[in-house]
Amino acid sequence: MAINKNSNGYIIIYTVVMVVIVGALLAFLATSLKGKQDANVLNEQKVSIMKAFGEADANFDGVVTMGRINGGEFTVVEKADQQAVFELLGNRKALGEATDNLPIFQMEKDGVVKYVLPIVGKGLWGDIWGYVSLQQTEDNIIITGIVMDHAGETPGLGAEIATAKVQDMFAGKALYDATGAFAVRMQKGGAKNEHQVDAITGGTKTCDGVNAMLETSIGKYESFLRGAEAEVEADTAAAEECTCGECCEEEIVEPINEEE
Repeated sequence: MAINKNSNGYIIIYTVVMVVIVGALLAFLATSLKGKQDANVLNEQKVSIMKAFGEADANFDGVVTMGRINGGEFTVVEKADQQAVFELLGNRKALGEATDNLPIFQMEKDGVVKYVLPIVGKGLWGDIWGYVSLQQTEDNIIITGIVMDHAGETPGLGAEIATAKVQDMFAGKALYDATGAFAVRMQKGGAKNEHQVDAITGGTKTCDGVNAMLETSIGKYESFLRGAEAEVEADTAAAEECTCGECCEEEIVEPINEEE
């Protein structure tokens, strides 16, 4: 009996069979390639963190200490637990909702300690995220680098946050103003002080999202950052108490020999 390839039954059966075959093939490929996909995601995370540090060519595993912030205290993450940290970084919703056990990355070079914090937020059309590098100074905390990306901001407008041109403007900006309030922001109409960078023309909503992302994400680490800043100030003050070698040495009084 000849098969009527134009019948509805044949078309339905053929479609179902093809869907099953293609679905099984895709599932097999997804499973077999998962290891490589996870490795690529992990490598991208490490590269972004090193870019924020300003050390894009350095080996992450050789120079970075991974930690978590708990109640304002820095705790080193053991190697066995590092995968969980990277998984959290990949889950932007969970990362945005986290209030403790916050991921942080530390690197020391030439006596200078920097920290990289993950940042997550919302732009005009979807998620925005990245990493910001911070350094404590004598009287403030400054941004030394930032890497940002987005899910679907408008090309040529909000999407410009992912370009070096925009990101480079954040370097050297101080986090807090004279009153101690968080002051870093993308300013519409152009930067007016040491805390601001030029906003993107036509990308106001995305810039507003970046401002909220920075303030909210960095704000979670404020107790730790303020504590580290205080330590720098204390060390600096102690070093300035003595500016010469002579005043740091106890005066030695030779005994006077009197004749009888």
